[in-house]
Formats: sequence, structure tokens, C-alpha cells
Amino acid sequence: MGYDVNSVLDSLIALLRKLSGGNVIIASSYSGLFVALATTLGALPVLASRKRRMEMTLSLSFAAGVMLVASFTSLILPALDMADFFVVGAGILLGVLTILAIDKLVPHEHFLKGYEGPERGRRMLRRIWLIAMAMIIHNLPEGLAVGTTMAYSVPVGVATAVAIGVQDMPEGLAVALPVAELRDRWMGFLIGVP
Repeated sequence: MGYDVNSVLDSLIALLRKLSGGNVIIASSYSGLFVALATTLGALPVLASRKRRMEMTLSLSFAAGVMLVASFTSLILPALDMADFFVVGAGILLGVLTILAIDKLVPHEHFLKGYEGPERGRRMLRRIWLIAMAMIIHNLPEGLAVGTTMAYSVPVGVATAVAIGVQDMPEGLAVALPVAELRDRWMGFLIGVP
């Protein structure tokens, strides 16, 4: 029993238009909620985790692979269909520079590299909140992408929200597992939820 991806997307677009009443801000909010629920769904398996290092390594590697493929197939390639290489390249470069600036200015913690950000931030925030800040830094451009594409076109916005939601499922797990390893499963789940 197969299904047509275009008919599924058309059904989602019609549902979103009906729920939002044609209001782009409400439609963007619903799309953002969908992405958040996808991330939450991805974080759920951590509640069954038993803190095994191999399980964490495999899960993080899987999540990295899914996110890498999703960024190319669901975001970059469709952008190239809509604009030329230089416009898409400029957008990617702008995104990289924005994340680099946020990375330097906002205190956060990486599991392997440790603390990054202004030295005064180390004293202000506990480690678990630094990890949460790292995820906020990552999720900011995703939210901007969903909102911007929704304002441009509801069908493009729905497709972007679905693409980001699919890649956020393993991301939720990738965030939750290391926190569960350091602390406990429930803390990992709560940090993995956006």
C-alpha cells in the first residue's frame, strides 16, 4: 500500500490553511509546533536508554548522518531549484557567519570541547544550561527558515517544516543521550525537548 508524497503534502497544506484561517503568523506557529513535536518524539527513546557508551556513539553518528543528508536534500537542493548557486551560496555563508557570531557571543558547552563563549558566562550558567544554550543556537536558524519560507509560500513553508522536523527527530535523540549519560534519563529527555 503506497502513498503519494505530493498528495500528503497537499493534505498538510490544506489542513494548515484551514487551521490558520490563512494567517501566515498562525501558520508559522503551527509549523514551528510541528518541528518541536518532531524533536520531542526523537528525544523519547532516551527514556528507555541504559547509559551505554556504544549506544550513544551509534545514535549520535546516526543523527549526524540524517541531519547532514536532510540539510542537502531538503533544504539546499530545493533552494538551488529556486535560485542560482551564488544566491544559495550567499545564504549558506550568511547562515554560517551568523552561527559563528552567536557561537562566540553566547555562552554554551560542548560535550567534547567543553565551555565556549565569554569568560563571564562560565560563572553565570550551570553546565546543563550551557548545553541547552548550544541547542538554542542550533534551533534559531531552523525557526527562521520555517517562518521565512512560510511567509514566502505556504506550500514551501510546509515542505521546509516537514524537512526540518524529519531531521530534528534524530537531533532530539542526539541532544538527549549525552545529557542522560551525564545526568539522568529524564533530564536528558527534558533538554532534548525544544
